Amino acid sequence: MKAFQIINDDGVSEAIGFIIIFGLVMTGIALITLYGYPMLLQQQSNADVRNMEQTMVVLQNDIKSLCYKSVPYKETSLQVAGGVLTMENATATGKRFNISVIKNDGTINTTELFSPGAFVYTADSQDATLALENGAVIRAQAGGSSMIAEPRWYIDTNNGEKTFVINLVALNASTEMSRNGMGTVRMKLNNSTVSSLNLPKETVAVSYTSTGEFSRAWENYLTGTLKMNKSGDNTYTLGGVDRLIVKKYEVQVLGI
Repeated sequence: MKAFQIINDDGVSEAIGFIIIFGLVMTGIALITLYGYPMLLQQQSNADVRNMEQTMVVLQNDIKSLCYKSVPYKETSLQVAGGVLTMENATATGKRFNISVIKNDGTINTTELFSPGAFVYTADSQDATLALENGAVIRAQAGGSSMIAEPRWYIDTNNGEKTFVINLVALNASTEMSRNGMGTVRMKLNNSTVSSLNLPKETVAVSYTSTGEFSRAWENYLTGTLKMNKSGDNTYTLGGVDRLIVKKYEVQVLGI
C-alpha cells in the first residue's frame, strides 16, 4: 500500500534557509561576545587574584622561615598574571608603626618607630590590591581591607603576668622592583634584634599610619585578635602589660 504523501516545494528557497541559519549563528556569537566573554574574563581575573593570594601566603611562610627558623636563604618561583607585583623598600613605605609605652603617671615613652616595606600586587582589571606588609597578608579594595594571614604577634598571660610580643619585619632591597609574568623571589635575613622592657602593669600603645588602604585590616587585627582598645585615630592600647618584647627582622630582597 503506497503511503499518502504531499510533495510541494514551491515555497522552499536555499537563500532564505541560508539567511536564517546565518542569522542564528551570528545571534549566538553576539550573545557569547556580549555576555559570555566578559564573564570568562572576570573569572580569569578572579582566578589571577586568588592565585596571588596563595603566592603571598607562600612568601609569608618564606619570611617566617628566615626570621623564626634560622633558614639563611629562601627563593620561590611564581607567576604574576593579571597585574603587577612590586617590592617597596622600607624607606618608601615610611614609618607606619609607632610602638610606645604609656607609664602609669601618664607620660609617654616612645620605644619604636618602624618602616616595614611591602610586597604589593595590583590587579589590572578589578579593584583589588594585595600586600605582604610587616608579616601580614592583606587584601584591600574599595571600602576597606581585610587580613588574609595574620602576623606573629601574641600576648602571653602565663604565671599571672602579661607579656606582649611584637615581631616587626622590614623588607629592603637595593632598588625598587616589579614583576609581571614568571619570576623568582629571592630573600635572605640581614639581621635581627630583640629588645625587652619590664613594665609595672603599664600600657602599650601601637599606632599605625599609612595612606589608608590597609588601616582597616590592622584595626580589625589589633582590636579583634589581640583585643586591644582603640584610643584614637589609628592608635590602639593594651593595659596591664608586665613585659614588652619587640623583635625586629630585616629581610633583604635580592630579586623578584
